[in-house]
Amino acid sequence: MSGRAKSKPLDFFDQVKLQLDELSKAKQESEKKAEEYLDKLRHLQADMDNLQKITKRQVDTITKQASENLLQKLLPIIDALQQAGKIAHTNNHLPPEEIAVGLNMLQKQLTDILRGEGLEEIPSTGRPFDPARHEAVNYIETDEVPENTVIEELRKGYTLNSTVIRPSLVIVSRPKTTQKSEVE
Repeated sequence: MSGRAKSKPLDFFDQVKLQLDELSKAKQESEKKAEEYLDKLRHLQADMDNLQKITKRQVDTITKQASENLLQKLLPIIDALQQAGKIAHTNNHLPPEEIAVGLNMLQKQLTDILRGEGLEEIPSTGRPFDPARHEAVNYIETDEVPENTVIEELRKGYTLNSTVIRPSLVIVSRPKTTQKSEVE
């Protein structure tokens, strides 16, 4: 025998113990990484919650400011209507023409304010029926205009910033049916 110590081969139990040690180390590293990821996830969730709260506050503030701005524009119309109400309750009778002029001025003032806020009337009469912008409440048989043409508008429809907020109520044309078709 030489001066070297013979390394004895690892027996089965020693090999299993080494593998278990390696697996234990790998498990600890995985748990550490999982904890780090979970911590990062918690921070991200908290950041997201804070961002949502900030965004909601900003939206609420902007909405409130927009509402206040619109209401300030509408107050002169309310004032004028209150004055008209006072005049109507006095013995001072105004001619219908003067009342009509005053009402038309108020309507124009209100329409201008609403148009400035993005409200637009939907054009209807004489135009092709558009189910996205019109609601047909009746049909009239006629050959005087093309089929599916709006013949009459019963209630105005409106868009707000190009989005329909109320469709127009309309009467639409359809072709006349002949008596021969009716018999069949």
